[in-house]
Amino acid sequence: MANVNFDLEQLQTLLAVVDAGSFEDASIDLGITPSAVSQRIKALESRAGAVLLVRSRPVTATDQGHRILGYARQITMLGRELGAELQGDGHSSGRVAITVGVNADSLATWFAPVFTELAQRRDLSCEFIRADEHQSSRLLKEGKASGVVTTRAEALQGCTSQHLGTMRYRAVAADPLVSGNGQGALDARMLSALPVVNFDREDPLQQDLLEQVTGTRRWDDVPVHYVPDSWQFAAAIEAGMGWGMLPEVQLRRLPGLRVLHPAWMIEVPLYWQRWSVASSALDDLGRMLLAASCDAGLRTL
Repeated sequence: MANVNFDLEQLQTLLAVVDAGSFEDASIDLGITPSAVSQRIKALESRAGAVLLVRSRPVTATDQGHRILGYARQITMLGRELGAELQGDGHSSGRVAITVGVNADSLATWFAPVFTELAQRRDLSCEFIRADEHQSSRLLKEGKASGVVTTRAEALQGCTSQHLGTMRYRAVAADPLVSGNGQGALDARMLSALPVVNFDREDPLQQDLLEQVTGTRRWDDVPVHYVPDSWQFAAAIEAGMGWGMLPEVQLRRLPGLRVLHPAWMIEVPLYWQRWSVASSALDDLGRMLLAASCDAGLRTL
């Protein structure tokens, strides 16, 4: 793409349309007519020399659109950050908006101290997007987030990567589900015979553990359940619906669950990837994340 000077108002309109999902909803957020939104997007596409949006429901960005979307978020964030520094009074017009992708288990377990710190900040507005830690780097690539908690160690282009720690997951179940197998550790045959609980269809941990123990990722003829909420996932295991993988930091609050075998575990390293820009807001957020992960006792590699 040639060096192009983009209009800030048009870039902000692009952000509004993608975030709102439609031209009509973006017009409400911006306080202008849908026609004005459409005119700004057409002017931006003309300047870029490419179609930036797929006019679907919801509206989505094209490949070129994702590239400009990331640029638009960076320019908007840095502009607001500079405005806040120049004003020096925390006025809302200078408030910095940050979008962060975080996996559900982190949000449910070790993330609370981050919220406590953010509650004291009147200069920041944060949107947290729940995203699987194996897939969250896509949010950075598509310009939908300023930073993500991810399993990817290698920094994406234009980003930096910081190791936060490692979440250790253990295979657990309610005692009544496995009590018929005695008080000792289960073996591979016994694991294959138990029903299982997955977070969702993108959750690989149970299959990863099954493959580690049995050499196959295929379930036997057993019930397979899906519960897409960290604490309800644990509740389903507590209720005896099946076995599942839970992080050790969560198990501290679930003393009734039984670890199926001391050797059956999966370690998931976590990294904070963020735009490589001079942003005190992203610097502060990275510091909060590292402190919270350390306080939670996430194991380092």
